[in-house]
Parts: sequence; structure tokens; C-alpha cells
Amino acid sequence: MRPGRDALAVGPAIAFIVLFSLVPVALLFATSLADSGGLPGFYAAVGSPLNARSIGNSLVQGGLSASIAVAVGYPVGVFFGRYDWPGRSVLRSFLLVPFLLPSLVVVFGILDLFGPSGLVSSTVPALSFLGGGLPGIIAANLVFNVPVVVLFTATGSESASPELEETVATLGGSPRRAYRDVWGPPTLVGASVGGLLTFLFSALSFAPPLLLCGPRCYTAEAQVWSLDQNLLQPAVAGDLALAMVLLFLGPTILYLLLVRRLRATPGQRSYRARPIGHRPVALALGVLSALVLVAEFGVMAAVLVRTAVPVGSGGFGSAWAALFSARTTAQIGVSAGGMAANTLLFAVGATAIAVLLGIVLGYAVVGRPGRAYGLGLVLFLPLLISPVLLAFSLASSWRPLLGGEPNVWILVIVSQAILAMPFALQSLQIPLSGLSRGPREAAQTLGASPWQAFLETDLPRVRNGVATAGLFAFALGLGEFTATYFLVTPRYATLTVALARLPDVRGYAVADAAAGLLLLLSLAVFAALAFGGRRVEL
Repeated sequence: MRPGRDALAVGPAIAFIVLFSLVPVALLFATSLADSGGLPGFYAAVGSPLNARSIGNSLVQGGLSASIAVAVGYPVGVFFGRYDWPGRSVLRSFLLVPFLLPSLVVVFGILDLFGPSGLVSSTVPALSFLGGGLPGIIAANLVFNVPVVVLFTATGSESASPELEETVATLGGSPRRAYRDVWGPPTLVGASVGGLLTFLFSALSFAPPLLLCGPRCYTAEAQVWSLDQNLLQPAVAGDLALAMVLLFLGPTILYLLLVRRLRATPGQRSYRARPIGHRPVALALGVLSALVLVAEFGVMAAVLVRTAVPVGSGGFGSAWAALFSARTTAQIGVSAGGMAANTLLFAVGATAIAVLLGIVLGYAVVGRPGRAYGLGLVLFLPLLISPVLLAFSLASSWRPLLGGEPNVWILVIVSQAILAMPFALQSLQIPLSGLSRGPREAAQTLGASPWQAFLETDLPRVRNGVATAGLFAFALGLGEFTATYFLVTPRYATLTVALARLPDVRGYAVADAAAGLLLLLSLAVFAALAFGGRRVEL
């Protein structure tokens, strides 16, 4: 590939990330430091009692969530990765569903199970402590992140060399020796990757502390939102956001290094899962795995139950009727149909951007497969920028240029696309980087340009990857809450924004209906992924 064409292929995606992510954030930090008086003002802002508490909350919530997620997810990941049993592939695909769920759906699932009048807490009042405060936040974080640890641990297990394990057994090595020397280390790497990702997601969580506890449990992410939106202190919010980025830079770099190590392990192609048989350890792991799956299913089932039969005097379907009523329209400022249309519009727009940039980047990847990892790092940079910080910086830099509030919908689409790209594009770039060059070179020999050869020979061979990238981006757009909540006006309210606002006007049943609608949409996307035979990689 010629240098000019190479730059043309990589340029749009890099320009998109730089213009709508890196530059706005840099300008926000510079402005905040200048407005607060430089480093002395920065230290004073970060060290204030409320802001310092939010940083402590982030570390506590992230640390506890990661520790428990690894403790539970590691043995389950070993069971999914090491043993073969009926339904394994289907249930393994299901584990991705919680990751794709809107954060507010999970929060409402926790409330529907353990909150006031919860399905479980009404029967076992002693468990009502899980319906709020720090325990409720940890429970919500675990629903999202235990499956992440399971999947990464299973990937680590599958990367172990079966030949080396057979050699250890042939030489008389014990199962403990095989674990220590062969398959244990890669599973620990996988669990560490999942644990670090859990820590980052939980330390920067927004919806669980916002709805399950309130200001005393705000993470740094939630406190940045509160400082700008409620307390009207944008300079202090910018200083705290900078401290947040610096604080979590180390764990993010460590995560990237461990992911690279996990992908570099050689055994996946030849790995063969073993039957459970009558192994007591495998049976125990199976019981624990079943409990985890029941818990994950339970959260979703609770949302569907409350959607159909809400708390109170309303009967079956009354929540859905209320959702589409004129009263709800007056409370939110837009009808339920309008909220659903906004949700779909933003998700479709973000998906189109992510897929189009992915196809253009794919052209660069097939030209030089070795660059796929480097491009992945560039696309991962926005994850260093939390959703609140991304929305904050876009609002500061781009909203005035776009004409203010009437065109804020553009920024919502841009923010959702940026947040989805690092995950969705892997589904396209990974298969592209492994394509053989023969068909492409044959097309070029017959007179096709490099771009035509890519579109006509390479892209059709990874059409499942294109579809998966699109579905994954669409699912993340459907459920995106944090950046959207920061940016939208009532006219552009989405279903997730309505979920956050309805409890404030005592619209609990209507909120349950909206949560159920979002859950059904997310499950439909998952079905398209799973039954289409497609695989998404984190």
C-alpha cells in the first residue's frame, strides 16, 4: 500500500478520535487549570472534602467489585473454558448479554429484586440491604462484570497448550503440577484482565451510585457530573476529571499490556475442552456456574416481571399503558414514541459511524496486518476518557460551534460512536488481519485498484464481522446513558434518560415499563448476534 493511500485509510478514524475526543478534552483541562489558578487551584479543588470522598468512593467501589468479581468469576471461567458439557456454547454466548445491557436496566433489576417491595426482599427481608447503598452498587457492578471475568478466564484457559499438559501427565506430573506449569498461568492472566476491566468500569460507574445511593456514594465520575450540572462549578469539575484520568492511567496501561499477553498465547487453535465425567472439582465448578447464571437471569427476569405486573394497584399491562400516556409525556417533555425514536436514531447514527470508520480502517489493516494492534490502541484511547468527561468536553468545545442546544443530538451520536468503537471494531479488525492475500492480489492482477480489491474480495469474506460490529455498536448505543444524560435536552430524551428521571416524579411503574422495553430491545440484538453464528470479542 502506498504511503498516501495508507494515510488516507487511517486518517478518517484518527481525525475523528482527535477532533471529537482528544482535542476537546485537552482544551477542557487547559481551561479548567487556567480558571482555577494553576496547580495550587488544582490541588485545592481535588483535595476538597467532597471531591476527595468521591475519589475514595471510586477506589473502594472499584476495588471491592473487582475482588469479588474475580473470586466468583475465576472458577466459573475455568469451568466454561476447560470443560465440555451440553449447552456450553449457548450459555457462553449468553454471558455477553449483561455487558450489552443498559446500565439502568441492571440498576432497576437490583431494585426490583431487593428494593422496597422487591421480589426477593418481600420474602426475605434480611436481603433488602442489597437494594441500595454500597451493597446495592456492588451488586449492580457484579451483574455487569462477573461475566467479563468469566469470559477472559475462559479465553486464558483455552490458550494453554494441550500438548504440554499431556507431556506433564505422561511424565507423572500431578494435576496440581499441570495447573501450576501449564494451564493455571494463562487463566490467571485472563482473570487479571477481567479484574482490571472490572475495576475501571466500577470505579468510573455512574448510574449505580446515582440511583442506588446518592451523593454520599458518588464516584469521581458522578461527582464531575454533579459539579458541572448541579453545583455549576465547571472549572472544579474539569480539575477533578483531570485527576481521575491521571489516577486510572496506570491500571488502564496494565490492562492493555495483559490483553496483549493474553492474545499472544499460542494454544487456542489446538485446544480441546474435556468432558466433565465424574470429576468432583468439575461438578463443584458446575454448581457455582449454575448459581451465577441463575443470578444473571434473575436480574433480567425481575425487570420483565415488574414490567408486566408493576407494584401498586395497577394490573397486568398498566405500566405500559402509563408509559404511553399523556401524563408521562408531560413529565418527561417528550412522548414514549419520541423517546424510542430518539434512542433508535442515536444508536443507528453511532452504528453507521463506527462501521464506516471500521471498514476504512480495515483497508489499512489488510495492507499491513501488523498495524492492527497499534490501531486498536489508538481506538482504545477514548476509554481513558470516561463518558462523563467525553460529554463534558464535547459540550464545552463543540456545542457552541454547532449552534447550542438545538443541535446537541449530533454530539450524542458522536459520543456514542466514540464509546462503541473500541469494542465493536475488534469484531471487524481481528478477522481482517488474518485474511489470506491471494484473492486480493488476484483481483489487483486483473486490474482492480487496491480499494476495489478490498471491497470486492476481502470485505465479503468478513461480512459476519461487519454485521457483528454493527450489532455490537447498536446495542451499546441503545443502552448508553452516562454521556447521553449529560448532553440531551428534554426534546432529545431517550429511554435511558427517562428511566433516570421518572423516579424523581414518582413514576416507578412507568420506569419499569421503560426498563422492560430497553431489555427486550437488547435481547433482540443479542439474539441476532447469537443465532446469526457471530462472535463478539471484548
